[in-house]
Amino acid sequence: MPHLIMEYTESVSERVNIDQVVEALHQAAIASEVFEPAALKSRAVPCGVWRVGEQADRGDFIHVEFRLLDGRTVAQKQAISQALVDVLSRHASHVSSLTVEIRDMETKSYSKRVASAAV
Repeated sequence: MPHLIMEYTESVSERVNIDQVVEALHQAAIASEVFEPAALKSRAVPCGVWRVGEQADRGDFIHVEFRLLDGRTVAQKQAISQALVDVLSRHASHVSSLTVEIRDMETKSYSKRVASAAV
């Protein structure tokens, strides 16, 4: 159910171990204890084309979008956001922009299908 999506500029991958960052973000989200750990899906998506403000060198960034079903309190969402930005700060403090956004998914319109394991 929860989805952790880390977008990052390709230039970041030259200086940051993306797999380690995703693993640390994944574990920090699980530590929040506001959802079933087995339901979390985390992934990283490189951005090959980007701009940041008016910077001539295009700058760099990591942006984490964390989607979870609605019903969590503001305090719970703030705690997750802070935990995730703390991870980014530890692993990528030299990156120009580190941001986290928590998004609610509407329970009424969320659909899911999980294929059973092949025997």
